[in-house]
Amino acid sequence: MIVALFVLPGLAAAYVAFVCASVALPRRLWLALGPMSLERIPDRAARRHRDRVLFTSDEPCTWSLPGPAPGPRFGPPPGPGPGAGAAPGPVAWTARDIQATAGLVAAALRALGLRHGQRVAILKRNHLDIHLLHLGVVRAGGVACPMNGAFAAGKVAPYLLNIDARILFADVPTLLRVLREGGTPGGVDAVVLVGRAADVPAADVRELTAALGGVTAAAVHWIEDLLAAAGEPAAAVHRGPREPLLLVHTSGTTGFPKAVILRNGPQSRAVRGWLCYVHVSPRRDRGYLAVPNNHQAVILTFNSMLLLGIRAHWTTATGRDFDAHRVVEELARERYTGFFGFPITYTQLKEVPLAAHDLRAMRFWASTADAAHEEMIRPCVRVGGTFRRLGLPMRGSVYLDAQGSSEVGTPSVLRYYSPVTRRYDRRIGRRHSAPFGPKVRIARDGVPVGRGEVGRLEVRGKTLFEAYWNNHSLTYEAVRDGWFFTGDVARWSGGHVVQLDREVDVIHTGDGDVYSLPIEERVHRHSAVFDVCVYGARQPDGTQRPAAAVALRPGVEIGAERLREELNALLSPAEELVALQIMPWSEFPIGVTGKTLKREFRDGTEPSPVPEANRPVTLRTSPPPPPSSPPSPLAMAVPAAGAAAGTARSEGAVSPAQPAGQALVASRSDR
Repeated sequence: MIVALFVLPGLAAAYVAFVCASVALPRRLWLALGPMSLERIPDRAARRHRDRVLFTSDEPCTWSLPGPAPGPRFGPPPGPGPGAGAAPGPVAWTARDIQATAGLVAAALRALGLRHGQRVAILKRNHLDIHLLHLGVVRAGGVACPMNGAFAAGKVAPYLLNIDARILFADVPTLLRVLREGGTPGGVDAVVLVGRAADVPAADVRELTAALGGVTAAAVHWIEDLLAAAGEPAAAVHRGPREPLLLVHTSGTTGFPKAVILRNGPQSRAVRGWLCYVHVSPRRDRGYLAVPNNHQAVILTFNSMLLLGIRAHWTTATGRDFDAHRVVEELARERYTGFFGFPITYTQLKEVPLAAHDLRAMRFWASTADAAHEEMIRPCVRVGGTFRRLGLPMRGSVYLDAQGSSEVGTPSVLRYYSPVTRRYDRRIGRRHSAPFGPKVRIARDGVPVGRGEVGRLEVRGKTLFEAYWNNHSLTYEAVRDGWFFTGDVARWSGGHVVQLDREVDVIHTGDGDVYSLPIEERVHRHSAVFDVCVYGARQPDGTQRPAAAVALRPGVEIGAERLREELNALLSPAEELVALQIMPWSEFPIGVTGKTLKREFRDGTEPSPVPEANRPVTLRTSPPPPPSSPPSPLAMAVPAAGAAAGTARSEGAVSPAQPAGQALVASRSDR
């Protein structure tokens, strides 16, 4: 008995030490508790990891480092991705490669005249090189403004004018798409084309040159010409904790995308938190990432993985172009241990029979932006070898669901799911579940609500943003006494935050509010449903009732009315669907981060405006004003560009050049 009292605690302590070592907890904590500044991460990573390949991409980079400077590795793409068989280009990057690339980009920007604190926008198709460019901007002393390559063409110029971007990095296909759709590159002074001129069809070059010449006076450069003339890589400009390093835009699911200011100190703190809650080992783990690289959570992940030295493969496909079957085959073949994607990728992964593949090496799955549905999480945690690696006789893996927003800078709450998780019900995490993260409360009119009551999910903390760029009115609306409203309505249950809906998506019925997310949870359980969007449909009496758009699983045939009846049998009377539309998933309105735009379905049920011909005629007592000449195409794309830019730059106000200014004021925080 006495021996057992000593032996058992010793064995328990030894096992805990083994687990901590397996997930590199001592190393991660040592980094998390040490000095931290974002602009120094590439230098620290280069000293620690040197020439060990950290990151690979399934598509070659479209530009390369010239001259004798150390640069990215060259060779064929590592695997049967979309870039297989493409021309040789950089596909694998060491820490020193990343440091050298950022240094040369910084030197090129300084040669262009970039001043401290000026904004540099990055608008290009999704690729790992977005991170290399934003590191160069920060290293040069600028503020990096990464934009999603699918950014709406008509909103590009207003957004660039709002942030007063002086330089724009863009690839030819994205910039041509914007110009063809009637957009312009705003009021930038220089456009840097990210790619090799020799690789671009001559017809595209001629079209781009002619189109840019007609809408902007900005100087146009090719990135490789700038890099060749840059000379030596530039050292990092020291940045203080209060300095803004990044402006990232919100998803725009409820209105015009807003520019969120991310400062060095808060984002450095967010890196500390990442090192604590993502339990990965630089020696034993290798991740696969299918994410939009302009997103704040992805930039946070990139910096954290670079500092820690995690090997990772970055794919360019993140939305409907994501090939779930191919990715699962690659996860199995290359024995990846982790996958990071947004909910849209998990919507597709749930259709793949994961148990039919050898995924014993998989330890964790991760998602952010919106909380994932139970039907997306359960198939993932049933496969993998997380627990067997820790010496436990149990099959399965862990799913990390991080609920947050760009404004919070880190997850508001997070939750780990495993094969033994029983309670889902949109319980997305507890208070203080995110290390170094914010405080959380559910409140109504600034007063915390009791258990089970519905209120607004609000957060405050040291990672929280301070303002939207050039938009004081929205900042003041979103923040109350230091508490930021995330845009979600929720309630407490057993210490967990239960997410019910986005506030703008709450369905206001005649009998009270109904929440769309719990309805979607139950609809997803139906065997015919691939994806669903539940929204509030306007009724003749002015109230709303739940309605749904459903995409069926491949090969499933069922009528809309029959499906509606079967789904309503799963719902409470207040939640029953008044209408259901079956449509191809390819026709779902999807935002730039992969979220379904509920407002487009909802707006389709609103009364149509009265046609001009049917409106009452107003008799004039004076002659009508003389007709004005039609505006030029440039004026239509960028209303009052000169005056707006001058106002925004001199007074710090929101640029009146934004055609969606009313949407900006009316929108709420969106992730």
